[in-house]
Amino acid sequence: MNHTEIIDLRSDTVTKPSPQMWERVRSMSNSDLGDDVMHEDPTINKLEDEAARIMGKEAALLVTSGTQGNLLSLLSHTDPGDEILVEEKAHIYAHEVGGAARIAGVMLRTYPSDKGLPDLFELQELIRNKEDIHEPPTTLLCTEDTHNSHGGVVIRPDKLHELYEFARDNELKLHIDGARIFNASVASGIHVSKFAQHADSVMFCLSKGLSCPVGSMIVGDQDFIKRARKFRKMVGGGMRQAGIIAAFGLEALRSDWINRLKEDHRLAEILANGLSDLSYPIKIQEPQTNILMVNFPKHIEMNLVVKSLRENGVLAFDDGHRIRFVTHYGISEEQIYTAIGYVDNALQKIFPK
Repeated sequence: MNHTEIIDLRSDTVTKPSPQMWERVRSMSNSDLGDDVMHEDPTINKLEDEAARIMGKEAALLVTSGTQGNLLSLLSHTDPGDEILVEEKAHIYAHEVGGAARIAGVMLRTYPSDKGLPDLFELQELIRNKEDIHEPPTTLLCTEDTHNSHGGVVIRPDKLHELYEFARDNELKLHIDGARIFNASVASGIHVSKFAQHADSVMFCLSKGLSCPVGSMIVGDQDFIKRARKFRKMVGGGMRQAGIIAAFGLEALRSDWINRLKEDHRLAEILANGLSDLSYPIKIQEPQTNILMVNFPKHIEMNLVVKSLRENGVLAFDDGHRIRFVTHYGISEEQIYTAIGYVDNALQKIFPK
């Protein structure tokens, strides 16, 4: 490859910590650390208090990853043999290695949606009769915000309120996989607590757009977090002097750093507009946040598209007959314009003129 620059648009998980995050970590001493399994790490305690405050919940728990956070939430809301409802393209269903079934012991029933939002009448038909001796009880409804596989779309609080009321009417708990919920908040201009208030639990990632090197949070009421803390220990997530990790998270939850996500959204729009100007038979989904989906004709071999992009300096993931581009901290506007040229070079090999 002749390019001296590789532009990594695979995911916002490739972000690196900000200088301010490193400064906070460098300033730490042993007095800032303790055994978190015993709930004695002061920095983690501060992070959990701050996460709960921002989300408007009673309590929070630091976990190693979004996948672990979702798993702990399922374990804490259900009993083995329960059935849960998840969207058909949800991360919990498609990308978490079957942990819900293998570890939580629950059945997963999928529901179709319009960009993450189900038809409540159709959803009603999927709920099991708890009085029927033959059927597993439906106990949990899950949603995702922003919704990754639908192109980072935002499910606004008014729609979450409808889901929450539906769950209440059917004696279900509601969990939000909010890996990128701060993107939803910033894009809509609505405080993140307004999203979280319409759920029994929320998981959000520190290691995506907020650019921490590791970690996610789950929030809920005190009883939920107490159960989740024990399940975290069960699955090997009980860390000790992990305040070093939490220090990054405390810096990430500053309002100015959260608002920085607007820049990622702006760059996604620039990328979408630039790719739309290219004369190829591709369909650009208008981005709502920092995820851009580009649809290709069915006859195109997507592995060749990914290979051509890589050879021309752009890293991206394929998803069915789509390419997913994700903007994030560490990508500049200049790099986006460079990436548009790189993509043009790559697609010339896929769609020869």
